[in-house]
Amino acid sequence: MATSGSWTYSINRNELITAALRVARIIGKDQTPDASHISTGAEALNMLVKQFQGPIDAAFGRKAWTRQRVTLFLAKGQQRYLIGPASTDARATTRYGRTTISANEASGQTVLSVTSNTDTTTYPGTTVTMTDADIIGIEQNDGTIHWSTISGTPGATATIAVALTAAADAGNYVWWFTSRAQRPVLIESASLRDENYKDSPLTLYTEVEDYESFSDKTADGDPSSLLVEYQRINTAVTCDVQPNDVTKVVNLSVLYPTEDYNASTDDIAFPQEAYRALKFMLGLDLWPEYKEGDPPASLERRAAQAKAMFDNLNPETTTLFFEPGRE
Repeated sequence: MATSGSWTYSINRNELITAALRVARIIGKDQTPDASHISTGAEALNMLVKQFQGPIDAAFGRKAWTRQRVTLFLAKGQQRYLIGPASTDARATTRYGRTTISANEASGQTVLSVTSNTDTTTYPGTTVTMTDADIIGIEQNDGTIHWSTISGTPGATATIAVALTAAADAGNYVWWFTSRAQRPVLIESASLRDENYKDSPLTLYTEVEDYESFSDKTADGDPSSLLVEYQRINTAVTCDVQPNDVTKVVNLSVLYPTEDYNASTDDIAFPQEAYRALKFMLGLDLWPEYKEGDPPASLERRAAQAKAMFDNLNPETTTLFFEPGRE
């Protein structure tokens, strides 16, 4: 017998909601959900997947596919940064390019000579190319990074929307990226990377008391630790000193938030191993929306079994934890 030779099975938002409604016996096997079913199901699904974020259930392996590498660009003398698409800092991204200024540029300049409009070194094996409306940062001679956006398609020059506020000599760095990073729900590790791509580990603190033990937070230098505060819209990161070398960046290994499900055809952004768990858990969540009393024991049992199997996805990445009543 021939096998399919395919590994691309996926399910979209409405298909998952329909499956959940069936296993909860809210609709029959051959019924099609109406608009009210879909609306209620979409609400429940989005709430459910948001609870799969972060480390609270001690199943890090279950979130391995949400891991991202985020680069945070530092600002001279600035200790606190916000990471998230709503942040006005515009200094954190999952993918960026780097080049240099190729000719001395004066303060007030908007057309910059650049060594290249592409980069193949920051992420070896890939090419990052400047595009219109990208966010761009230019190392200025006063030790600051001037942030602006690219106007038009760069070639040997790049036009920026906001003029330089200080001179920038040939050889100064230029960084660019297209999208700001999302708000991390967990920062797993951090390092300080220099201009030669050499990393030094950074200590992470989530308790204010630990961070407050540093007495001289106004000192200039390279950060050695970060205070991480998970907030509603952004994740706040505070350095233990005031950075003074903007050619160094902070590299973060993070868990990203789960995606929203807005459209009927949105594919489920989970690995295939998660589909069964999501189906039964969503069915369990939808039960009290339509039924009286407790859900059937068989539905609870299947949801628990599927979730347990999903929890053990990639077990080698799961951090050791202790649970009462277990030996």
